[in-house]
Amino acid sequence: MSSLRRSAVLSALASYAALTHAATQQTCPTTGVCYAVGVPEQSASSGSGNIYFQLQAPTTYSWVALGTGTRMADSNMFVLYQDGAGNVTISPRAGTNHQMPTLDTSGTAARLTLLAGSGVIDGGKTMRANVACSNCNQWANGGAMQLSSTSSPWIAAWKQGDSLATTDKDAAISRHDDVGSWSFDLTKATIASDANPFVDASGSGPNGGSGGGNGGGAGPDSNGPGVIPSGGAGGFQSARAEITRLQRAHGIIMALVFVVFYPVGSILMPLLGKWMIHAAFQFFNFVLMWVGFGLGYVLSQKTFMGFRETHTLFGTVIVCLMILQPIGGSLHHMYYVKHQRRGLVSHAHIWYGRVLMLLGVINGGLGIELVRSGGGGGTGLLVAYSVVAGVIGLLYIVVKGFSSFRKRRGGGAKVDAVQGNGHRAPRKEMSNGS
Repeated sequence: MSSLRRSAVLSALASYAALTHAATQQTCPTTGVCYAVGVPEQSASSGSGNIYFQLQAPTTYSWVALGTGTRMADSNMFVLYQDGAGNVTISPRAGTNHQMPTLDTSGTAARLTLLAGSGVIDGGKTMRANVACSNCNQWANGGAMQLSSTSSPWIAAWKQGDSLATTDKDAAISRHDDVGSWSFDLTKATIASDANPFVDASGSGPNGGSGGGNGGGAGPDSNGPGVIPSGGAGGFQSARAEITRLQRAHGIIMALVFVVFYPVGSILMPLLGKWMIHAAFQFFNFVLMWVGFGLGYVLSQKTFMGFRETHTLFGTVIVCLMILQPIGGSLHHMYYVKHQRRGLVSHAHIWYGRVLMLLGVINGGLGIELVRSGGGGGTGLLVAYSVVAGVIGLLYIVVKGFSSFRKRRGGGAKVDAVQGNGHRAPRKEMSNGS
């Protein structure tokens, strides 16, 4: 073999080895929307330096976003949308609890560079951003990412709709259609050189485009140099399953509490005439309500919803107002034991509880509608919810109405009430609307 041929073969083998060693990790949480990441060996070993990631989606999407961490709060987020001139805009944003992420203008904002292969490609059907970040190992609020982690958490969100068509990195974005979360094994996303891993050495990707704003790059489904191996899909499916479980648990618990348990606990007084049973049952419901609220809060963080939706904000207000109800019930009981009749505090307790129960039922319907608007179905569930709420509401009205009728006729049941001095005295039932 001549020296020239030997040099050519060695060069080809070296190029092949370099390309095959560039192993980025990718996940596609929904059709056409894909995210990938690659970490240079030097960055992984030092714990800082450049990392590379790719966001890709059909141009039928208004925007797509990638973020670090397990929830939107304190996440380092990157939002991709079209710029209106055949290219794309990549915006570094800071995730918060209660509002859509806005441009991070702090001194620790991600320093991003759009690389070759970015732009609107495939005849205008796909938008893609190949990005280098020089400081994504740490960000504001103490956030940090281990570049050699075997389980690096990531989140994502996406919104279908018209193009934003702007180069403004602080452009307003509307609420997402869906979200995802997963983990990347960054030890399997190691690339040999500190260079764009999503295009080959010539700057062209397997799709045949040249580098630059409108050029092609390494396609996630291609088999050429720079291919992005599939990875992380299992983690995404697991995250979606977790969100579904949280939705069901939160919905079932809160529906039972406000539609069934609170009204049933209220009518226990005219049915049984035992205030201790009523109080114990309602306290159990009160604790269960906070369990459901806790699940809802976790769900709102995992779906980046926070308190921006009417359902989450309204629900938070209701459960916080419900804190006053056990206090009102205690004052009502003490007043009745002392005076053997209802007072202003009694009627306030009763009607305050009734209003909160009604608002809780309404908010449950808003929650189901929120699931429906996100494409999660739920039409049949909304009908069933309405029917059960209607039946329980009718039962509540009948029992309360019959109790009032009996009292007006002088046939109110006598029950025992423990007075402050420890003796028992007969009194009429103590109806409680909570």
